[in-house]
Amino acid sequence: GMAIDDDERTAWHRLALAERHGGRLLGARLAAALGGARAVFTAPVTRLVELVGRERTRDLRAAWRRARPSAVRRRAEALDQRVLTPADEGWPTDGLAALPDPPCALYVQGALPPRGVAAAAVVGTRDATPYGRAFAHELGEHLATAGVWVVSGFALGIDGAAHAGCAAAGGATLAVLGCGIDHPYPSAHLDLRDDLLAAGGGLASEHPPGVEPRKHHFPRRNRLVAALAQALVVVEAPAKSGALITARLALDLGKEVLAVPGNVGQRGRAGCHRLLREGAGFCEGVADVLHAVGLDAPDGPGLALKPEPDGEAGLLWRHLDAATPLDAGALCARTGLAPEIVAAALVALELAGRARRTPEGAFLRT
Repeated sequence: GMAIDDDERTAWHRLALAERHGGRLLGARLAAALGGARAVFTAPVTRLVELVGRERTRDLRAAWRRARPSAVRRRAEALDQRVLTPADEGWPTDGLAALPDPPCALYVQGALPPRGVAAAAVVGTRDATPYGRAFAHELGEHLATAGVWVVSGFALGIDGAAHAGCAAAGGATLAVLGCGIDHPYPSAHLDLRDDLLAAGGGLASEHPPGVEPRKHHFPRRNRLVAALAQALVVVEAPAKSGALITARLALDLGKEVLAVPGNVGQRGRAGCHRLLREGAGFCEGVADVLHAVGLDAPDGPGLALKPEPDGEAGLLWRHLDAATPLDAGALCARTGLAPEIVAAALVALELAGRARRTPEGAFLRT
């Protein structure tokens, strides 16, 4: 052993902190093999060498000794974060158990989705179109109305729109970050952070306070987004993108993955179409997502428009035709509405089943 005398919670936290210093996410595997986190520190060195080799054992033991779990915990608590480990009540075992490399600790501000409550991940490109952002925002609102948590990566673009829609409707949403959760990243989302905490949601990260966002943190963040929801929706994603990686991770975990179909030539659509070819389900509205997380779509408010849509959506709907498809440009010209407003209204009509999008990306009244 190593003369580290932690309780089980602190031992988990120590394993987590060592992984920040090149420990390569071995903590949970060692704890599983040895019968708990404390057991890792009381095991004979020869046993560790059998499991991970001599060199890695040396590196890990040095990292474990350097780790200062009590100091980090105090710093986190001073910032209104709590350190959650597998030894704690409220650790999301259901979601994380299937990962080959689950985290040994999470830093959390606000709440996590409670056990037994449906959660859907909504992800997509940072470089989103107005249509994609409007779709994600509206989907977030509808999921909130149905009592479903929205999980996403807090990035600009689709992620932020989904979080914002959910919080705007008073629903709880979880942002999973690739940096310390006290880090104001992205800075454009400081208000969104306040909104999602006020609506009963939360922020979570594997990274302790003060850790900067780094490129290699994001693929790791993505596996948590995939793990913490029962289904995942990709709203817009180019062929090479983090959202696509997240979708593949979700498929590997046996989750249902849905993609929002769109105009074939449009940027940000290639990834969705690839997923659809690979067997992802179609997401044409909130009912598809509710079905994927095991809920029936209610006919309640927010899920179906009134008989005659009102406001901008109504104006647009009256200009749509059931036989001749019109594209967004033509609709802007006919209604005099700004492109952003037309995009948002088309999404509202489509989600409510009042308009249908053709493969070419034009719209028909239904």
